[in-house]
Amino acid sequence: MNTVPFFISLFFHIVGLILAFGSVIVTDLFGLLWIFSRIRFPHLVSISNETKNFIWIGWVIMIMSGIPLIYLKGEIDNLMIIKLFFVALIGINGVFLHKIHEKIQNYKKGEHVPNITMFHLVLGLFVSQLAWWCALAIGFVHRHIQSVINWPPFPFLVCISIAVGLIIIWKVGERIFNEEK
Repeated sequence: MNTVPFFISLFFHIVGLILAFGSVIVTDLFGLLWIFSRIRFPHLVSISNETKNFIWIGWVIMIMSGIPLIYLKGEIDNLMIIKLFFVALIGINGVFLHKIHEKIQNYKKGEHVPNITMFHLVLGLFVSQLAWWCALAIGFVHRHIQSVINWPPFPFLVCISIAVGLIIIWKVGERIFNEEK
């Protein structure tokens, strides 16, 4: 795996990571500032308007450079299956957050944002952080500790368990926050 094509692909993968994940961190930090009343909601919406394109461009760069990295590795081990699940989750969650962003853009300054919308936003941000950090950690382990890791023995079961857990959280939140109307 120490070939010129590998290092070129790895370079673009890291560039995509910096662009996408860096933008995610900036957006989420401004979200925390808003939660702690350090900035106003319209400012948060403005920031996320600026960073969303960087996130998508970086994610696509990572996908496009990740394909040759997997090809050059020669196999998809069990831990890589879980990483690919998190990469897909990042994309699916990105669409979910985009729809929430479109909804919250319509709120005027000082207007109350419904609790269900806030729940969706917080859940989306939680899933985003979970998926990005897990994919990053698995990538680090694969590059710097061991390139082939056939653990856990049933990676699809792990992926399904994570997905089911997130769906349960979503449904419970829907039930709790929809009743507060």
